[in-house]
Amino acid sequence: MHSGLEKLTSRRAWFVPDVVIWGLPSLGGVTFLTAEEVGSTMSVLFGKADIGQGEQELVFNQLVDHRGNQLPVLIKSPRVIPRSRDRYPVFVVGQESSDRCRIARDSEAPGAVTVDLLILEMGD
Repeated sequence: MHSGLEKLTSRRAWFVPDVVIWGLPSLGGVTFLTAEEVGSTMSVLFGKADIGQGEQELVFNQLVDHRGNQLPVLIKSPRVIPRSRDRYPVFVVGQESSDRCRIARDSEAPGAVTVDLLILEMGD
C-alpha cells in the first residue's frame, strides 16, 4: 500500500525558466453576414472571424528544463503552473493536453512577459 506522500512524489516535475509569453487571450469569435456592391456586381459574404489576437501554444517537447533536458513528447495529465517574473499575470487557457498547452499574458501588459513554468505530471 502506498502512502499519500509516496504517490505524490512518484510523479515527474519540470521547472522551465525564462519562457517568454507573447500571446493574448482571444475575445471570442463573431459570425458575420455582409453585402457588397462593386460596380454592377452584388456579393453576399458570410464568415466567422476571431476577435483579438490568439493564445500562445507551448509544445512540451520544445521546452528545456533548468537542467538543460528537453521535456518528453507526452506527459500524462499535465498541470502547468506559470509564475510571472513581472507584475503582469500569465494564465493557462483551457485544459492542458498530453503534449501541449495554451497560455496567455494579461492584455494590460505593454509587451511580452517572462515567466517560469512548473509542469507537473499528475498521471492516471
